[in-house]
Amino acid sequence: MKPSEIALDAKQEKSWADTRVALLWHCPAFSHILYTMMDTLPNNKQIAYFTEDVPIAATDGECLFLNPKTFFNYTLNERVFICAHEIMHCILNHCVMMHGFKKSGKVPYSDGTSLEYSQELMNIAADLVINDLLVQSKIGQYNKDWLHDTNLGTSMDSAIDVYRKLYEKINPKGSGGKGQGPAGKGFDQHLQPGTSQGKDPAQAAQERNANSTKWATEVAAGMNAARVQGKLPAAMDRALSEILEPKVDWREKIEALFARRLGTGSYNWRSLDRRLVVRDIIAPGRSGFGADTVIVGIDTSGSIGPKEVNMFLAEVGGILEDVRPRRVLVAWCDAKLHRVDEMDEPGDLADARHKGAPGGGGTSFLPVFEYADQLEGHIDALVYLTDGMGTFPAKAPSYPVIWGDIAGTAYPFGDVVQIPVYK
Repeated sequence: MKPSEIALDAKQEKSWADTRVALLWHCPAFSHILYTMMDTLPNNKQIAYFTEDVPIAATDGECLFLNPKTFFNYTLNERVFICAHEIMHCILNHCVMMHGFKKSGKVPYSDGTSLEYSQELMNIAADLVINDLLVQSKIGQYNKDWLHDTNLGTSMDSAIDVYRKLYEKINPKGSGGKGQGPAGKGFDQHLQPGTSQGKDPAQAAQERNANSTKWATEVAAGMNAARVQGKLPAAMDRALSEILEPKVDWREKIEALFARRLGTGSYNWRSLDRRLVVRDIIAPGRSGFGADTVIVGIDTSGSIGPKEVNMFLAEVGGILEDVRPRRVLVAWCDAKLHRVDEMDEPGDLADARHKGAPGGGGTSFLPVFEYADQLEGHIDALVYLTDGMGTFPAKAPSYPVIWGDIAGTAYPFGDVVQIPVYK
């Protein structure tokens, strides 16, 4: 339901004007978004929506809601922090994200798992990320009573990553929690999309997503204005740049690298797909090979968890189904090469994870590369899952190398793809 709007008195109008000036001075990038993308109400000279229907502040993803009776009790710099906080919710499209999770009742993750959705926990998660970003960027003044706990959420995290941490510590239904949540409390509400204009939430969410290009354009314009004035803190620059140039999902990046370097195999109706025939499905099988030999190296030194191995092998196996190499070799290695499994089909890669391999020692990549040097035939690629903390060959091999990295390590050669770690 649309909140009831109220007028400001003269003193409140002066305080609000001071707040907008301070926001413009300290963070012109946020002021630009407030005046371009969040000025959605007709004939609203105040830019924000003032109402007593929210405790202090709120947003529906497009509009800034403020309660004048509580908001103006904060200091000027605290008010700047509150406004910047709500603007960042809008930039990150948190309200639309939360609306989608609420409808499905689940928070999905790229490792195939999902968690039951709790609006309260997601509110806390989103606030932790944004508050740390503003603290790191020194925008406004953080109030010690508000949420901020870098053990649970930082400006480097996403809200759904922090949600997982919170979920493991605080069971939403009050049972099975492993500890206390963060100190402090939130000062805002995250309303359903379209609240400010009385729109249906689903329609408003669709319109907001359809308008993502315009939002990105204005965020970039705001960043440029702030950068020219020397008022774009490094943490803010990084966070907003990631929004404009989001990281490509690791699966897509590996798939693109394989496609660029190796191509794909072809199909032939004369050779039916034997995996589908047993299910009474007639489909063409692969004809010939798109590659010769592909080696998949797995670091077994103990830094790679079973979830990462399962996810990595399953995804690489699916990608190799399209590449159709003649041979797929899985090399399990820590400081020495423990075992090599040869797969009959790329799809069999997923089965290799059940065998596992001994490990737990130091890390050296030399044994896998030495093994590759002894193989007969052409090696088209080596893809290695590791944290990168080991001994590298003195020089790059002649074949392409793709490192599936879990630790943000620098590599002396090859393409690097960041693989998420799940705990």
